Amino acid sequence: MAKNSIDPLALIQNDQDDLFQEGIALLEEKGNLSQLKELVRIYVGEASPSRRTALHALLSSITKKGIREAWMDLLTEIQNPKERQQVVQILWNTRLDFSPYLVAFVHWAFEGDYQNTLESLTVIEQMEGPFLEEHLLEAQCLIQEHLGEDKKEGEQKQRLLGELSLWVAQTIERNDLFID
Repeated sequence: MAKNSIDPLALIQNDQDDLFQEGIALLEEKGNLSQLKELVRIYVGEASPSRRTALHALLSSITKKGIREAWMDLLTEIQNPKERQQVVQILWNTRLDFSPYLVAFVHWAFEGDYQNTLESLTVIEQMEGPFLEEHLLEAQCLIQEHLGEDKKEGEQKQRLLGELSLWVAQTIERNDLFID
């Protein structure tokens, strides 16, 4: 059978490890962005730690043009915060700069548990900028609004949200944006 007709997504769902590895190799060589959504679905549902590690490495190594936008499209489609958290964890391993999406990551930092906040904060702290003034101000407003609500969140998560607030404030200051 010709390699062009082999579906790498089918191979990575196969129980045989050699076929799984062949699927990973094919995706590394000839994968395309249209396969991202299905690949993430497979990753999220994978129970084997070794296979999850291999899939995680593959997903976080994608550098094709348009991957950042593809990741953001996928993240906005995901409704389950636990699944989104898994994708955000992949993203901080990609070392891609998600600066234009600061507000979305600030919003996602409030979802779920401590681990979700940690994953989102890690992506935010890797953002290099430059940032649009309105994004920084909106992020600051979201944080102030959230911290002003009476939420029963753990001490660790509250500490991370405080770090997020400080990061935004320092970024505003570095960008010479002053708020009265």
